[in-house]
Amino acid sequence: MPIRNEREDVGLEGWWAASYVVLWILVVVLCLVVVALARQIGTLLLRVESRGALELDDEGPPLEEATQPTETADATGRPVVLGGPGEAQLLLFVSPGCRLCQAVLPSVGAVARAGRLVPYVVTDADREETLAAFGDARLGAPVVPGLEIARAFGVPGTPYAVVLDPTGAAVAKGTVNNLEQMEGLVDTATRRLSSDRDARAAGSVHDA
Repeated sequence: MPIRNEREDVGLEGWWAASYVVLWILVVVLCLVVVALARQIGTLLLRVESRGALELDDEGPPLEEATQPTETADATGRPVVLGGPGEAQLLLFVSPGCRLCQAVLPSVGAVARAGRLVPYVVTDADREETLAAFGDARLGAPVVPGLEIARAFGVPGTPYAVVLDPTGAAVAKGTVNNLEQMEGLVDTATRRLSSDRDARAAGSVHDA
């Protein structure tokens, strides 16, 4: 049998040692890359979550156009009127089984009160499914089964919010994936209503 040369053994051991060192260097570099990517993804998510409600012209009801009043009933059978002249309203459209909807639902009453709005939760389901999904929830707002209402308002998906002024015209609308976006939507509506009031007041003074 051939006898292995000691130099060959030393050379092989050196190659094995070098390969292990290179392997560990690659592992460390890979870990650093993963950490850097994780930080970037976290920053991106924070930026996305902090964005305001996405308001698109071709989704939801047209802005500044009065909606027709819809007489219907909430899930408990009490009559309600959505849209039309009367009270300023915050309509939150939701779906059974929607996790994002469950995240924003508990705050709809408080957000509406802060904006001096009357809140309504409108589901894209029938009465039985609405009661099964939201019957036990304490939301501070009537829950209205309203699949046809959602279609009439052109709701593209849920959770989606629409703010109506006292004339029934939509002054703000958009998808609201968290509390901050819903608050931002109501703030936008408040600013627009205030600007309209100021413009009307200035016009009245000018006419006088």
